[in-house]
Amino acid sequence: MDIMAKATQFSLCYIEHDHVKDIMDELDSLRARRLLSKDQQCILITGEAGTGKSALIDHYKDKALVSHLSCRQISILVTRISAKRDLDSTLVQMLHDLELFGTGRYKPRRGFVRNLEKDLVDALKRTKVELIIINEFQEILEYKSKQERQAIGNSLKYISEEAQVPIAFVGMPWAEAICEDPQWESRLIRRRKLTHFQYIEKDKRKYYLSYIKGLANRMPLEFPPDFASPDLSARLFAASNGENRLLKELLIEALIIALNQKSNTISITHLVSAYSRLFPEQPNLFEIPIEKLKFKEVECASRINFDMKTIDQLTIGPKYTKPMALNDILSLK
Repeated sequence: MDIMAKATQFSLCYIEHDHVKDIMDELDSLRARRLLSKDQQCILITGEAGTGKSALIDHYKDKALVSHLSCRQISILVTRISAKRDLDSTLVQMLHDLELFGTGRYKPRRGFVRNLEKDLVDALKRTKVELIIINEFQEILEYKSKQERQAIGNSLKYISEEAQVPIAFVGMPWAEAICEDPQWESRLIRRRKLTHFQYIEKDKRKYYLSYIKGLANRMPLEFPPDFASPDLSARLFAASNGENRLLKELLIEALIIALNQKSNTISITHLVSAYSRLFPEQPNLFEIPIEKLKFKEVECASRINFDMKTIDQLTIGPKYTKPMALNDILSLK
């Protein structure tokens, strides 16, 4: 296996840590109980960018496909909001994702929403879909009035009820705006959040250490790196602020460097080089004295102001805790 193939293998690995296992169990539960009532219970899964929402969806779908290899029916419909960010185009996208026809068959026009809804309900029944997962759901709510958001919610409620299919809404924290509608608030009792890893609290640090141990064990190297050591675990967290996507990108870069050098594991030297490649203009966090490292975590989720009209005004990024030194963290009880 060549270097890029090994790097790809690691890039695609997925660790079912406890939090994502709980979410996948809930998705299984929704599928299992969907025929009990026409009034479907659904789930809202939110998280900041880089917390692994899309990776969770892909992994769950792959597991479902493996369990349905002998069946031609599609058990899970994974879709996302159309590039046009409107309801008609998104319904067409869902029909396209069912592979019943291409997006060219329908040209949604004003007044045809009900036809699209009925076509989608019929298609979902015919293909026996057990769960709809809509990724990046927040995109259809942005730049919409409260009345427009309610109309979107009404359409999706109709589809879910008539097809007897639960929906998993996945997106940024402000996707929860769908819960403004009392009808959806009661259907979305299940609300789960994917968060960045944390380091300051001891129990949450243990969870992070368990995760990076899992990453180390999945690296295609003769000896798993000791990422959970006090020094490397602290530096990896400071470099990523606990963001899963950034953490993995850094480790992929270090892995490629190690493989090119024919090393049998990843050392801090490889991490120094990887960090320099990704952040050439920043002080290298794998070279500076560990006591000078600063740690911060997401304190408040990113949010949206629906009254604003430009993207700069619309979204407000996450708020982080005040940076702390390692000694101050370790002194906490």
